[in-house]
Amino acid sequence: MSRFTILMYHIIDTPQTKAEAKYACPPALFEQHLEYLNSSIHTVVSLTDIEEHLLTGKALPRDAVAITIDDGFEDNYKQAFPLLRKYGMPATIFLASGVIGGTNDWMKGRGFPERKMLNWNQIREMNEHQISFGAHTVTHPKLSALTNTSAEQEIIQSKMTIEEHLGQACKHFAYPYGLFNDNTPGIVQQCGFTLACSTRSGFNNPERDPYILHRIEVYGTDSSWKLKQKMTFGMNDASPLFPFKYYSKQLLNKIGL
Repeated sequence: MSRFTILMYHIIDTPQTKAEAKYACPPALFEQHLEYLNSSIHTVVSLTDIEEHLLTGKALPRDAVAITIDDGFEDNYKQAFPLLRKYGMPATIFLASGVIGGTNDWMKGRGFPERKMLNWNQIREMNEHQISFGAHTVTHPKLSALTNTSAEQEIIQSKMTIEEHLGQACKHFAYPYGLFNDNTPGIVQQCGFTLACSTRSGFNNPERDPYILHRIEVYGTDSSWKLKQKMTFGMNDASPLFPFKYYSKQLLNKIGL
């Protein structure tokens, strides 16, 4: 059965505070990640390729991986976009539509600095060069805490705004904070999306619920070997001893100890 991986980034810039260190991947490190993907067994594909694989059975390359970036920070245009073009790699950016052209209002008061978000001119330019755009609600709320009606408004309005500005269907969604309740995936489907990304770690295959796809979160402190380990084992955390512990456990299970 074919298996594919989805990576998740946020800020592609030097972290400005301690709180940002996990979420801000410096551009030089981001390029190292792209170099690793370019030289490894993995093939970078788009979320549209994954959508077609899930809906129609169209084959994916072996060890396929998709790059996603949440929220829509301006550094995605200034820092990530030139590097993605350099390596000829597609990516999907999930936009919080209500803050486009503004700042990261939802992060205020939690140790995060103010950062500018993408504007529509930047988004349209990227959209012409293998960067697709999905919805990430309007205001980046915790959907699990909203009523069904409020959640639906956040989800459908973000979709409609993106479609209005880009003149094309917006079919992919990501849950802010990775939070959703039992009703949310159904609402996402009813709003016309074909797939949705969570923040649950792990690999994906055709048996995975397309509205709860798993992603591997790439931290701003992840070296290339950590990225490789995360992608090998389908997890968010990496450590030098983990492979030894993993294979030792597999061996003990095999011999019945």
